[in-house]
Amino acid sequence: MTTQLALVVCALVLMACAQPPLPPAPTEYWFTQKFDHFGSDTRTWSQRYLVYSDYYDGKGPIFFCPGGESDVRGGYDHNGFMFELGQKLGAFLLFPEHRFYGKSLPFGPVDSYKPENIPKLTIEQAMADYVAIIASAKTQWNIPPTTPLVAYGGSYPGDLTAYMRVAYPDIVHAGFASSAPLRYHAGEVPGGGFFQVVTDTFSIPSATCPDLVRQAFSLIFQESQTPQGLLDVSTRLNLCTPLQSPSDLRMLALWVENAYANIGMENYPYPFGGSPKYPMFVSCNLLQSLYPTDPLLALAQSVGVAYNTSGTDLPCFNISAEYYPCADITGCGGGVGDPEAMSWDYQSCTQVVSNVDTNNVTDMFPAHPYNFREVTDYCLKTWGTAPDPYQIPSKYNYTSATRLILSNGKYDPWYPGGVLPEVCPSGEDMFCFLIDQAAHHLDLRGTDPVNDPPAVTAARVTEKAIITKWVQTIQEELTLKYSLLQ
Repeated sequence: MTTQLALVVCALVLMACAQPPLPPAPTEYWFTQKFDHFGSDTRTWSQRYLVYSDYYDGKGPIFFCPGGESDVRGGYDHNGFMFELGQKLGAFLLFPEHRFYGKSLPFGPVDSYKPENIPKLTIEQAMADYVAIIASAKTQWNIPPTTPLVAYGGSYPGDLTAYMRVAYPDIVHAGFASSAPLRYHAGEVPGGGFFQVVTDTFSIPSATCPDLVRQAFSLIFQESQTPQGLLDVSTRLNLCTPLQSPSDLRMLALWVENAYANIGMENYPYPFGGSPKYPMFVSCNLLQSLYPTDPLLALAQSVGVAYNTSGTDLPCFNISAEYYPCADITGCGGGVGDPEAMSWDYQSCTQVVSNVDTNNVTDMFPAHPYNFREVTDYCLKTWGTAPDPYQIPSKYNYTSATRLILSNGKYDPWYPGGVLPEVCPSGEDMFCFLIDQAAHHLDLRGTDPVNDPPAVTAARVTEKAIITKWVQTIQEELTLKYSLLQ
């Protein structure tokens, strides 16, 4: 099979199914936001937020999703759980975009990243943005002060949900944080857990798939010791730009790891974002079927499940366009020059620090132990700042929160760094779930009665019951509070 034909086969696999329906269309608004909530910088900027108010009956709760490290439509379109329960409870749905992401770049895609501006990309500033937008929305829509507000977030927005429950308990009355790697950021768990889950999930269709990846890497390292060998490897991997020296192999490994990390997180039971149903399993099957033809071609097509989601055959793989080298080993999103990738890189160099690594024993990737000194050197060179992995976990300790759901899925590579049932805080109304056959915050997505695993369906039933009870209790408490103030 030729490289071109293999790419076409992969593309056809990806086009085989359509995505589930999206939530109803939102209304877009813009808010004049302070650039600096805590200092002397008086500049303002325009922050985007989305609202869906058709369910709101004047009596229901506010359902709020703090924007994360991407365009706000990502959180809006993939939080179907909020819409399902929101419709039942007559909720007002509010989705503010995170500063320095999507269309909410304070001073555009260039000036926002100048040394005098980028330091205002902090969790504290982002949460203060959200508090200001919540207050404005309550006034604009005449929402009573007795209205409960429940925050929902998956991944980094899940972190923010937990942090806001600690920092602003009188504004965010309850929270549902799915796939929030709170313990990874605190450095409480070994870094190898992330890619061990990637490897374990990759082996589900066939136990041989991880060993085929290891063998392909071994072949790459063996053949890349000469200029001709580098060229041959580049050709067989179908790279747009040939590898220039053995030092380029680290970037190649990160590009491969990033692909498997993404399709591992998005190993959903239905098509998503151009990827097929259970893309991790499709990737393993491609690797296994093409391996006898050429191990390196097979590896390229296996990672192509992540990089070739357009439904067209790629002429080649462009590593620099597909992978942004950054402080987060699991990837920062787009390629070089992508503002969102730059923003996440900065956050990974300051406050959102995860000690993820590879070891080639419990995972299928070249060993690269976590080296905080190496990360710090990169961050100082790139951004002029050093990461502080302990600042946020100590400042916003989720164990002190109440009315918080912390859920994780066993297919999700982030779950080892999540708050699992065995370490769940014993505080009031704290619930921790580990869900079988669930990828990254699958329980926060909308219901698919045909494809959802039974464990996910059961978890949603429990989560909805908990939140429904909280909403009623919080409303009673707030009503009593404000009656006493009259």
